[in-house]
Amino acid sequence: MQIPFLFPAAGRLVPAIPSSGALRRIASFALLAAALSATAFAQSAPAPASTPTVTPPPPPALAHFRVLWMHKPSQEAMVSWTTPVEGSSHVVYLDTESRKGKLADYKQKVTALPPRKYTMLPADAGTPEGWAQNALLQNLQPATTYYFVIQSDRAVSREFHFVTAPADDRPIKVIYGGDSRRGPPLPQPHLDRRSVNRLIAELVEEQPDILAFAHGGDYCSRAEWRFLTDWLSDHELTITKDSRILPIVPTRGNHESAGGFDEMFYWPGRETPYYYATELSGRVTLITLNSNISIAGDQRDWLEAELIRQRQAPNKWIALQYHRPSYASVKAYQNAAQQRQHWVPLFEQHKVDLVCEADDHMLKRSAPIYQDRHDPVRGITYIGDGGLGVPQRIPDLTRWYLKSPGFATPAHHVHLIEFGRDEIHVTAIGLERQLLDQFAVKSKLGTSPASE
Repeated sequence: MQIPFLFPAAGRLVPAIPSSGALRRIASFALLAAALSATAFAQSAPAPASTPTVTPPPPPALAHFRVLWMHKPSQEAMVSWTTPVEGSSHVVYLDTESRKGKLADYKQKVTALPPRKYTMLPADAGTPEGWAQNALLQNLQPATTYYFVIQSDRAVSREFHFVTAPADDRPIKVIYGGDSRRGPPLPQPHLDRRSVNRLIAELVEEQPDILAFAHGGDYCSRAEWRFLTDWLSDHELTITKDSRILPIVPTRGNHESAGGFDEMFYWPGRETPYYYATELSGRVTLITLNSNISIAGDQRDWLEAELIRQRQAPNKWIALQYHRPSYASVKAYQNAAQQRQHWVPLFEQHKVDLVCEADDHMLKRSAPIYQDRHDPVRGITYIGDGGLGVPQRIPDLTRWYLKSPGFATPAHHVHLIEFGRDEIHVTAIGLERQLLDQFAVKSKLGTSPASE
């Protein structure tokens, strides 16, 4: 008896979901448990002589396939997935050529790190357990497509692929967005989030030079397993029809206070509480900050040192992402006073090119800001503020930095950021593929230094 494995969010049974004309399967622990129970009943109950013997169920399902980038994505990446049991053997078969899933033909075999069980809280009762499996791929080649197959015990995935970051200065594209947490309560499907994820997959299919997905935080209502499994299942909809996985560069949001965030985006030997620099190419660095811990102190000192280090390279594009906005579109302006005191002066001193924010549940582009004034030459544009499916809010349009050329409006969206040779081109795209905003950023390296 062959048992199909559908993997619903938060353990609920859902049908497979078609996306972009292709049927996307979402694996289910609940169906696995039901299958095991049904098999046990069939084996224990008396059966008529004509009833064939029930074969054992297949091995544990594999689900929640994803690729994580942190520091040097031209050389390393984390492949992660989920199993419903701990298992005893977890490996990734890897090659720079497609081997069509024939395991013996793959040139590399990477053993996964020890399994890590997702924390189960009392509120998670009824959600099938999950085990995080992670395989760290190292010594990769830049700008190279890697094909891989995952095997956990006897369960084998289909062949996936991803593309490593380049090490040279070629133009690149990145998708940015934040706030994909729930509006509808469980177990209702999060239709807006799924629509955004399908949009991301379609954009990657149409523009294969898109390299990564920078997420501005607030994936779930809480970083607890019943919500994480829900988000992880929906995130699989970002996988393209030809099984390309877009690596994610994660930011910690204010809804990620629980330890499930660390379990979902595990990286061994991590030196900081999720503030880090990602070298997206030889010319582009994305700095991720954590707006949910102390803004000053160690993080501020690290940021200053990192910006100094990055500016030692000529003609570098530097973008930042973090969750709580320094220049909010909805929440109280005073909430971000510490960020404007300790972070923004460093952004301006070291001529940061673009800042990506979230949390306010809004589409926003600020006017170019320098020393809290509109400055079209030296000013930094702040975009955000979170539209990956979360219910949208009403902006406060009286704020000076939201006046033209700034603006804010409620709209689910993603930002497509193109780092070119002479400018950064930013496009906000809505769920119906409509153009919501478009602008360009020129390098500030030729402008005069900050006044004393």
